[in-house]
Amino acid sequence: MRFLVDVNLPKNFSFFKSDEFIHVFDINPRMSDKAIWEYAREKNLTILTKDADFYHRALFDETGPVVIYFKLGNKTLSELHAYFTSFWLLILSKLPDARFITAYSDRIEIIR
Repeated sequence: MRFLVDVNLPKNFSFFKSDEFIHVFDINPRMSDKAIWEYAREKNLTILTKDADFYHRALFDETGPVVIYFKLGNKTLSELHAYFTSFWLLILSKLPDARFITAYSDRIEIIR
């Protein structure tokens, strides 16, 4: 499984330092949401984002990529790392049945 990390998530975040993560910044930091959506669909990537606009796109496009929307508010890098350490495996376990996942600080919600 591979992931496309939107520009609103930190590029230099240690959690994203592996081959399974591609940061939009490395492709084109000015990519539109539509271009990100299409790129992820073509490459079979799951989008990681803090951008709520992907929620609306996912509601109307059932053939699009899976999106994980992090609705966490402002977090320091260490708080973000602690969150990913605690919740990433749970999020991954929900991916096979999800079209859209909203990840909150205290829960995960799934749209199938």
